[in-house]
Amino acid sequence: MINSIILSYFDIFTSNTNWNIILLIILLCSLVGVTIFVERILFLRKSEIDTNQFIIKLRPSIREKNMAAAIQLCEETGGAIANIIKHGICKHNRSKGEIENAMEIAGLMEISRLEKNAKILSILAHVAPLIGLLGTVLGFIQAFAEMRLSGLVDISATRIGEAMEYALITTAAGLVVAIPCVIAYNYIVSRIENFVLEIQTTSSEVVDLLVHNEEDY
Repeated sequence: MINSIILSYFDIFTSNTNWNIILLIILLCSLVGVTIFVERILFLRKSEIDTNQFIIKLRPSIREKNMAAAIQLCEETGGAIANIIKHGICKHNRSKGEIENAMEIAGLMEISRLEKNAKILSILAHVAPLIGLLGTVLGFIQAFAEMRLSGLVDISATRIGEAMEYALITTAAGLVVAIPCVIAYNYIVSRIENFVLEIQTTSSEVVDLLVHNEEDY
């Protein structure tokens, strides 16, 4: 939808090279934003698992001290949480602090993967309106230049109006890109925050399970 709106404006003003460049840059920003948003959503969905079912399946292997089966389950399950738990299970015969440290390091790596490229949406949300504003400034410069060159007698209201119209369209195009980018960025951040909370909860449960299991034996 965003791309079609910008493309329609772009097609209307193909006669003016300056506006073509400004609108082309804004169009590229929108394409980058849509691509990153879709890629992050797909990646987050791929990383999510049913943690309750995962823990239910994992608990018998840990209680029976069958760590090979537990690690295999983590590998088969996949996703960020399963990868973090696998690092903790590999340290099952170490102290609680070492297990937590291993899972914390793995967690930081997984969170970094979850947040990858998300910042670009925030950057686009700030840059797109500035690019549109640049087009607006250029439009007003063109309008005043037209007034200066034409003089008060021969001034063309049509040409000045076109320059003003081009100027306002670039600002509108920038906002059309920026607003969805802000929404998309905040949505992804909220998804990641919920994911991090789930990682912390599940990791703590598995650490207790591993430590108590070692103490029982």
